[in-house]
Amino acid sequence: MPNRTSENDSPNEFRYSPVFQKRLSLLLRGDPRSNVEIAKDMGISKDVLIRAGNIGEIPSAKILLKAANYLGTPVEYLLGLIDEEYEIDIVSDFQTRLEELKKRDSKKNGTIAAALGFSRSLFNAWKDKNYLPSVETIYLLSRYFNVSMDYLPGRTDTERFGKNTL
Repeated sequence: MPNRTSENDSPNEFRYSPVFQKRLSLLLRGDPRSNVEIAKDMGISKDVLIRAGNIGEIPSAKILLKAANYLGTPVEYLLGLIDEEYEIDIVSDFQTRLEELKKRDSKKNGTIAAALGFSRSLFNAWKDKNYLPSVETIYLLSRYFNVSMDYLPGRTDTERFGKNTL
């Protein structure tokens, strides 16, 4: 995302983003508490919060979801993939939602993995060890199933929001 020319260009990596940095800072503006206190309330490390706010480092999916939950904002909005915010209401979990989408589209792990260029053994790790994939993999899966990055981990029951800028 560092080489994006506008907020709506498709990201090619999920490491750093000036849009993420800007939006996170705007959402936290006016909070009189220290980064330590905010990070504690989010359930994340203060160092992660500081790197995100200072240099736009995008954290792991688990931490990004915690921050988005705390801020009450869509992940795609934080990442600059959409310009509209919408209400978040955690209704499911990643594993359940992934299984629903696979069943809906009659897709198997191997088919999805081959289409997206990763090992199908990842599906087992996500299920057996209750892992979340990387932010980039959530992005790829959400595009594959044509749903939002917030729908996939169960943060909303509405599959898509606003115009499709992805």
